[in-house]
Amino acid sequence: METSVSSLSDIGNFKSRRKSHKAFQFFGLPAELRNKVLGYVLCFKGVIDIDFDNFRRISILLVSKRFHDEAAAVLYGSNTFRLFPTTGRADSKRTKPLISRFPPHYRTNLVSLELRLGPFWTKPPGCWIVNDALGLKDATAVRVLKVFVEVDPSHPVFHGFRSGKNFYTNFSGALLRQVISSLPSLEEVRFDKYPSVSYEGQLMTRLMEEAKMGKKRITMARARL
Repeated sequence: METSVSSLSDIGNFKSRRKSHKAFQFFGLPAELRNKVLGYVLCFKGVIDIDFDNFRRISILLVSKRFHDEAAAVLYGSNTFRLFPTTGRADSKRTKPLISRFPPHYRTNLVSLELRLGPFWTKPPGCWIVNDALGLKDATAVRVLKVFVEVDPSHPVFHGFRSGKNFYTNFSGALLRQVISSLPSLEEVRFDKYPSVSYEGQLMTRLMEEAKMGKKRITMARARL
């Protein structure tokens, strides 16, 4: 009996503590701390493409309008988004680039974009095109464009498999030129590649020429092992 009375007393104390407990006031924190907390939840490793599926974490944007506005600024302003899809669904006629699906006010928060070249080097998907629907003119906060090259099809090892020696080089060069001219605040093009790709190769040479003609600063990422 004593045990039962003690347990009932504990339950009563617990309920009393619950009633006196106050909800944590997130917006009582300074903006710098709120952004830091949001960053732990909304900053992701790697580049975000159309196959992104971590919707449980970004569901916090649905808490309230104020929470949504602050969280959206962190989500879109702290991650790198891929310009054109590179997954297996990219060659579908219904597939659209991820950033083209964002409303214009989300694109204004973007600060980091990646153009990944190499996938679909025999036949680039139809959605790999720069037009008004892509919405690059809205990405006014993007200062740096990351360009990652997976393969250079102009290399002799691709002979017999490619659609002409210069096909992918010309396609990639034209695509980069259009991206550069469409980003209103772009200042720098940062190149990265797999070790098998040479900076002296035909593709990389053409891409850097396009960046120079666009009067953008050229930087190289750290070498990959």
